[in-house]
Amino acid sequence: MQFWKAKRPQSMLNSWGYSSMGFGVCGVMGAQLAAPDRPCVAVVGDGGFTMAPYVLCTAVEYNLPVVWIIWNNFAWGAIRDLQYGLFNGREIGTAFYKGQTGERYNPDFAAWARACGADGMTVTRPQDLGTSVQLALQNKRPCVIDVHVDAEIRPPSTGTWQLPPTPYKEPIYGKPWKA
Repeated sequence: MQFWKAKRPQSMLNSWGYSSMGFGVCGVMGAQLAAPDRPCVAVVGDGGFTMAPYVLCTAVEYNLPVVWIIWNNFAWGAIRDLQYGLFNGREIGTAFYKGQTGERYNPDFAAWARACGADGMTVTRPQDLGTSVQLALQNKRPCVIDVHVDAEIRPPSTGTWQLPPTPYKEPIYGKPWKA
């Protein structure tokens, strides 16, 4: 959200730095109910989405055409990055790994959506994201787009928290929008 520049009033709903993990997952449904004629898209993390996955069943029940874009970095990335900064590059319990192999792991969020009666897509290549979002909006049904992103990208710290510096790379899905 630190790079978002609204082009239209009342087009961004956010908890504005209150660290309410999962806010956008549920908030997008309220936005859709308040503005049924406008497309409503939530951009959420995989950790936040796992806080409130039941929203899929509610969206299907009420036929809310909301879209969740999940940045899937196989971690509670914001918490992991705090640990990296505070504990000299160490983390515990914030990245998800499968058993003894150490392979990064998360549920298949697209399959999870389909199991709930919503649409679900997985995006693993940046060039496929735009088409997936367009399709999700055209279908006018609840939809999850599970976007696998680089787990090593660290966005710059912003807001009121006093944090030690955490190294970050440039996003792979484009540069911040500039006016």
